[in-house]
Amino acid sequence: MKWVKTTSTVSTSKERVMSGIPRIKVNNYSTFYYQYEYSLLDAMEAQDIPAPYNCRGGYCGCCRVRLIDGDVEEVQDALYDTVGDEILACCTKPVSHVEIEIPDE
Repeated sequence: MKWVKTTSTVSTSKERVMSGIPRIKVNNYSTFYYQYEYSLLDAMEAQDIPAPYNCRGGYCGCCRVRLIDGDVEEVQDALYDTVGDEILACCTKPVSHVEIEIPDE
């Protein structure tokens, strides 16, 4: 029988980057690791970040944010048309480290 030495179960930030857990940076708020919530909006709410929203279905555009860096994928189809680097937080989730900006509006 071969014994394998295990290390602590506490993960460091270096381990999280290497394991592929997306990091979310929200300008003027905080940086945190995605915990596999349904959407980017849900992830921000879990961190007590005051993200604007209304319908949660991609109809109104209230949850639009600017994607500064990184990649996201759609978790539901949106009827609201975004422009340029805008994404709807209720309709997307990160697939890489992302940096977003919540508009001042």
